[in-house]
Amino acid sequence: MASKQASISDSKPAAVQLSTVFCADDADVVIRAAQTLDFRVHKCILSLASPVFKDMFTIPQPPTDNSQALPHVDVTESAETWEMILRTVYPMPTPVITTLDDLQPLLLAAKKYEMQFVIDSHEDRFRDRGFIQQDPLRLYAIACACGFEDWAKYVARNAESPAVTGRSDTRNLEGLTIPSYHRLVSFLAQRDKEWRETLVKTSRIDCDCDWRTPPPIGIGGDMGWPCLQTEVYYLRALERQSQFRQLPCKKAQCPKSDSGIKAFIERVVEERESLCNKLMRDTQYVQ
Repeated sequence: MASKQASISDSKPAAVQLSTVFCADDADVVIRAAQTLDFRVHKCILSLASPVFKDMFTIPQPPTDNSQALPHVDVTESAETWEMILRTVYPMPTPVITTLDDLQPLLLAAKKYEMQFVIDSHEDRFRDRGFIQQDPLRLYAIACACGFEDWAKYVARNAESPAVTGRSDTRNLEGLTIPSYHRLVSFLAQRDKEWRETLVKTSRIDCDCDWRTPPPIGIGGDMGWPCLQTEVYYLRALERQSQFRQLPCKKAQCPKSDSGIKAFIERVVEERESLCNKLMRDTQYVQ
């Protein structure tokens, strides 16, 4: 078990405190996180959550001088990370992860101890637009470190190039290899180039119903937008639509109607997804 950075012992330094949440009287093992906090927990629950711990608990342990002391497992992760792990595997509300500083060590620990349930419970964080906009490269690195090919591709297709290539340091990028980084940067460069070329040719929503109608809705003239997110186009089109409502068209099938705007956005979404799928075809991002 040395490779998993966990070991069973029966000594307890005086400086180690006991968790106020995981302190069950009927516990049969103690998780000691980073030599700072003890969690009195149950082998059966850890065994169900992790094959690593299941194997560990099947190894016969030598007799101890203190028959009353519980065996404990030393782990290198922080107490905060282990509390999130235990709150996930125990029958209690699953913690909501709101920062990458919490998500990264949690998923890396879950990967190390093969806790698939923990991974499944928190993988929706890869869809978090706030995380993707805040630090897409770090989120991509987490996906790569955990071997999540699908999530690495999801982050890549929704990342903004400046947020990736403009990152000024390499902190918190554990697990990101040079090949994976190169594939991400290459994909973003090609995606942005072809996407802009596609948008220039995207048909506009025209209206000849009223000579007072403002210029037609279109994306081709707004190539200076810093964002390439589909949602940005959607919101921008709706904003223009609300302005056009000041001069409503009388025709039921006017392209500027709600159905026209919806069809326009759906076409843009499909074109962008098709482009990403084409560029990602037969490419392995996690290595």
